[in-house]
Amino acid sequence: MYDYGDIKKLGIRTTIISFDPFLKRPDVSHLTDAQVGRKYGLSTATVKAMRRHQDVPFDTVRILCHELQCQPGEILNATTAYYIPAKDKTPDA
Repeated sequence: MYDYGDIKKLGIRTTIISFDPFLKRPDVSHLTDAQVGRKYGLSTATVKAMRRHQDVPFDTVRILCHELQCQPGEILNATTAYYIPAKDKTPDA
């Protein structure tokens, strides 16, 4: 098992952008992806990607900030994560 120092040394650093602050808002948390999309002018696929912490069009941030009259930090956050790639399991020749 790895300890934290090993992970920082051996791992690959990545940043996860999360829309959790937006998705946990009381006026959004009970809505389906389609309902959120209709309410804010986003595609259902974009809302689904937001929930899964996947890439979304950058314009999504602009649209939400305009609709909510807020700053990006109020609707998303960033978290640093480290992961260790799997060892190559190619069979010996």
